[in-house]
Amino acid sequence: MPRTKEQFEYLRSVTKNKIRSAGLQLFSHKGLRGTNVQEIAAVAGISTGLMYQHYNTKEDLFYDLVNTAIHEMKAIEFLLDADERPSIIFKQLSTAMMSEMNKNEESAQYLVLVAHSLLMGDLDTEIAETYNSELFERVANLIRRGQSMGDLHPGDPYQMTLLFFSTVQGLAVMKLSLKDRFVCPNAEMLTAYLIMDTN
Repeated sequence: MPRTKEQFEYLRSVTKNKIRSAGLQLFSHKGLRGTNVQEIAAVAGISTGLMYQHYNTKEDLFYDLVNTAIHEMKAIEFLLDADERPSIIFKQLSTAMMSEMNKNEESAQYLVLVAHSLLMGDLDTEIAETYNSELFERVANLIRRGQSMGDLHPGDPYQMTLLFFSTVQGLAVMKLSLKDRFVCPNAEMLTAYLIMDTN
C-alpha cells in the first residue's frame, strides 16, 4: 500500500531529526573540519545518499545547527529586557540556562558546538559577531546597570561577562565529558561573584 503524503512528510521529518542529532553530536565533539558526511550518516543510521536528500553539504547541516544554537540563545535573551533589578534578571537567566543544561545533553552540545566553532574559525564573521558582540554587550550593560544600583559587585563589566559565559561554556563541556556523573550547579553558585549579598 503506497504511503500517504502525511506519512512521507513524517518519515522525512524523522530522518532529518536523526541527521541533525548525529551532526550535533559529531560537530560538538570534532568540529566542522573533523567530521565527514559518512560519519554523520553512520551515526544517524542512514545512507549517505539519503543524507544528501536533506542537506547538500555537511556545511549546510553545520550552519543549520549553528543557527538553531543562536536561536536558542536568543530565546532566553528576553530575560535581559525584563523590568526587574539586574540581580533578579541574572538569577532568572542562570536558572533557565542551568535548567536546560541539566535537562538534556542537547543544550550542552549546542553551547560546545558554537564555542568550538569560534575557536576553530568555522563560523563566518556575521554569526560570530552576533554571538559575541551583541549578547556580550547586552550582558555587560546589564552588569553596569546593576553596579550603579548597588545590586551587583564592582568590577570590569566586560571581564565579568566573559567569566559568566566562560563558566557556562565550561559547564557544557563538563556535562558532555562526565555524562551521568555530571552534577549541575545551582544558579546561586553561578552568580555568586556577581550578585551582592544583601543579607
